Amino acid sequence: MKIPEMIEELVSRGWTQRAIAKQIGVSQPTVHRASTGGAIFYDTGKAIERLYEQVTNHKASDEAA
Repeated sequence: MKIPEMIEELVSRGWTQRAIAKQIGVSQPTVHRASTGGAIFYDTGKAIERLYEQVTNHKASDEAA
């Protein structure tokens, strides 16, 4: 699963971009950039992946890409 899809799923579960950003320690514009497929740091992508896995109880690597 790609980062924009993970963010879309988090948003569908009631998370805002601001809440995601606060949880992972980045700015809301960074989360927006990630949600549109823009360039982000590797560590930011991994933080989004960890949050996605926590919230959904699914391994992102197990999802179809």
